[in-house]
Amino acid sequence: MSKIRIGADELILWLRKNGKEVNTPNDEIHGLGVKIRRTIEQLGGNIVEENHECYWANKDGDKNIGQYQLPKTAAQYEISIEKLTELYTQLNCME
Repeated sequence: MSKIRIGADELILWLRKNGKEVNTPNDEIHGLGVKIRRTIEQLGGNIVEENHECYWANKDGDKNIGQYQLPKTAAQYEISIEKLTELYTQLNCME
């Protein structure tokens, strides 16, 4: 089974661009990062890195960086490529 490495930052970007979870903060106890982690773990994925620096501008005050926008750092996961459709389907159902 082939695996892919995917970051919570990529998934947060996809959610925000598609108008999902726009009022959910990134990193609180019931935040988007926790929801993403639970979803990936339910699909058999696992965390490989906790606080990976994101590839976009990532300083406080930068455009689009913030608690309800894009994160400065994000967890990185490894998940089977066969589970990607199911992952995005579940994320798409988030409100």
